[in-house]
Amino acid sequence: MIYRLIAYSLILLGTGGTIYMGVEGIYGDHYDIPTMSLASFSRQYSDSSQYILIDVRTESEIAARPAPWMNTIQIPLLALEARCMELNKYKDQSMLVLCPTGNRSRQGARVLKLAGFDASYMENGMFSEERIQQ
Repeated sequence: MIYRLIAYSLILLGTGGTIYMGVEGIYGDHYDIPTMSLASFSRQYSDSSQYILIDVRTESEIAARPAPWMNTIQIPLLALEARCMELNKYKDQSMLVLCPTGNRSRQGARVLKLAGFDASYMENGMFSEERIQQ
């Protein structure tokens, strides 16, 4: 368990790739994680059946401000690796990982990519238009 906590700490610090600590030692990935902007997703939302939306915020964040889209699967980032098996029924669909700023969603998309999913993340976060207007 302590190795996962260390690994997630390193993930949050990494920008060019993700660093993982496993039984064999420390290793990294160099996935280019695809992104999508909120504006682009909003234009495609009427046909969002092509995307599985994964919200990686904490439960308290979700309770305070739910995701604006229906059928969003809520899995906190620190639980995502352990709960990937729940998502196996969506292996053939594209996933879009969400968070308020895009930082955790990028890390979540990396975790899903390592698990074999077709994942991308919302580049500047799911509330980016509101931040721009302020």
